[in-house]
Amino acid sequence: MPGVSVSKDALSKVKTALNDYHIDISGFASRIEQQSTGISKSTEFEMRKISQQIEETVATINRLREKISRLAEVIIQTKNEIKSSEKKLEMLKDQLEAKQNEAKRLKERIAELQKAAAETRDAEARARIQEQISQLQSQLSQVESEIRRLKDEISDLKERIPQLQRKLKEAESDKIKCEDELQAAERRLDRLKNKQERMKAALVKLNENMETVLSASKSFETRATSKAEKSVGNIDKCIAAIDAYLA
Repeated sequence: MPGVSVSKDALSKVKTALNDYHIDISGFASRIEQQSTGISKSTEFEMRKISQQIEETVATINRLREKISRLAEVIIQTKNEIKSSEKKLEMLKDQLEAKQNEAKRLKERIAELQKAAAETRDAEARARIQEQISQLQSQLSQVESEIRRLKDEISDLKERIPQLQRKLKEAESDKIKCEDELQAAERRLDRLKNKQERMKAALVKLNENMETVLSASKSFETRATSKAEKSVGNIDKCIAAIDAYLA
């Protein structure tokens, strides 16, 4: 009977299709779970990456703050040293001027005494004058030695002050640069923390949604598999009935 044979062939094709569907649907929930695990791991990796970036940024901020603090101390110390050196320089200049005037007076007095000694015929008087000259020349030698010392100190300070001023300028420039870097690092830290909080919230929501999807997929797989098996069973019965009818 051709009609019955056609029906049997159609049922066989449906059975094959149902078996293929059963194969496809089997493990559906497992595949969903694998995808969910992969997404979770990927998200957790990004979370660890952000945490590491936060730690590195915090370390940078602490380092910059310490450096700024050191530079601030250097700036204060250098300013005080410049002020002290400039004050000392003025004092040494005054001392030098006083010693130079003293040396001038001693030279003038020595010249006067030498002239007097040359004009004095009395040997004893000339000897007394010569003794005064010797004393004044000794004083002059001491004063000239002090003048040389003062000039050396003044020369050293005149070199030292510009060096200190350059040091101050460099420290102030470095401090400004570090402060700019610190502000940038603090802004970066704020962005990273905000991103971390958003990702935490997203991860919680993702896990909740994935649990819902996984639960639904398991339920769907169970129902679909059961229906497919039931349908295949019914088709087998139909085919068996047809076979019995044709026998």
